[in-house]
Amino acid sequence: MPFLLDRYNFVRIAAVMTIKYLAWMALVLVGVGGCEGSSQPMTESVSPETTTPAVMSDSQTEATVTAPTQLGQLTDLLRSARRIPNSTKWFEIIALPNDVYALWEPGHMEKVNSFLIIGSKKDVLYDTGMGIGSIGQAVSELRLALDRGSVPLMVINSHNHLDHNGGNADFEQAWIIKDEWAIRKLTEGISAGFETYWSELTPYEGVEVPRDFNPATFAIRPFPYEGIRFLQDGDVVDLGNRQFKVLHTVSHSPDGLSLYDETNHVFFGGDTFGGDFFLTRNLELLEQDLARAALLEIDWHYVSHGAQLIQTMREGWRLSIVRRMLDGEREEGTLPFAGNEFPLYTLEGVQVAVAAEFLTY
Repeated sequence: MPFLLDRYNFVRIAAVMTIKYLAWMALVLVGVGGCEGSSQPMTESVSPETTTPAVMSDSQTEATVTAPTQLGQLTDLLRSARRIPNSTKWFEIIALPNDVYALWEPGHMEKVNSFLIIGSKKDVLYDTGMGIGSIGQAVSELRLALDRGSVPLMVINSHNHLDHNGGNADFEQAWIIKDEWAIRKLTEGISAGFETYWSELTPYEGVEVPRDFNPATFAIRPFPYEGIRFLQDGDVVDLGNRQFKVLHTVSHSPDGLSLYDETNHVFFGGDTFGGDFFLTRNLELLEQDLARAALLEIDWHYVSHGAQLIQTMREGWRLSIVRRMLDGEREEGTLPFAGNEFPLYTLEGVQVAVAAEFLTY
C-alpha cells in the first residue's frame, strides 16, 4: 500500500493535526485541562467526594441545566466537571451536563473524545476512540458505577476514520451510515503504515499508556460485517426519555453521522463540526452540511477532539462565511499535509482546508 504509506507520513501529520485542533478549539481558550492549546495539563486535584457518579431520575435530568452563554462560563464548567476514575488509566472520564460522559484520550495528540449518552431505556456510546486503551473496559466500569449494567447499549460511530472506530472490536455491534467506504474501513481494519502516528503520545497527568501498547505492532482489528448495523438520515435513536435524530453529514467523510436532540437542543457533530476550522472534501459539501446545522437550535455542542464542549449557535455565521468563500471572497493559501499541499481558504477567522483524497484514505 505505497500510496497510503506516503500520504500518512505522520512525522509531518503530527504538526498539522495539532494546528487543526488548535484552530477547532479557538473558541475555548482554556478548556478541560490539557486540551489543545494548553502547554501544560491542568493540575487541579479532584476531591474524592466529587468522583462518585450518579444517574438522575427523569424528573431531575441534567438536560434542564442552562447552557453557558459566555466563554468564561463554558471554561469554568469544563474545569470543574467531575472526573471519574477507571482502571484502564488511559481515559479521563468526565461527567458533563445532559447525562453525558466523555471518555477523553489526552495521552495522544489527537485528544479524541468518545461519549456515553445516558437514556432511561437505552444508552448510546458515540464513537469508540483510538483503540489504544480498552474503551470496552472503561465503559463497562462506568456503566456498573452508574447502575446501568442491565441497560442496553448502542454503539454508534460518528464516522470511520481510525481515531473514532479503534475500539469497535470491544463490542458485538456497531451502527454506522451505510456506505461502502465505511464498511471497507471497518471490515479491513488497519495493521500497518501508521507507526509514527501511533507514536504521537502526549504525557498527561493521571493518564498512563497501556503496558501492552507498542506503536510498531499496534493494529485496529477488523470488525465483522455481521456485527455492523445501519442508520440513515432522518432515523431516530430512541433512548426512552429523549430522542436523537440522525443527520447524515458528508463534507468531512462520506459516512458522517451527527446526532441531534431537538427537545433539549443537544448536538453531537463528530468531526464535521467543531469550530472555525474545517477539514473538508469540498466547499460545496461543507455548505450543504452547514446549511442543515444552521437550522437547528443548539445549546450544547459536544465535539470529538480537545475540549468537549464549544460555544454554539454559530453555524449560521459559519455558513455565511463559506458561501462568501464559494463566491470567491477568500484568502487562498496552501496547507502542507502528509507530503501534499492542500488548498486552504481563510475569511474572517474561518479556515477551510480541502483534502478530499486524504479524508477517504
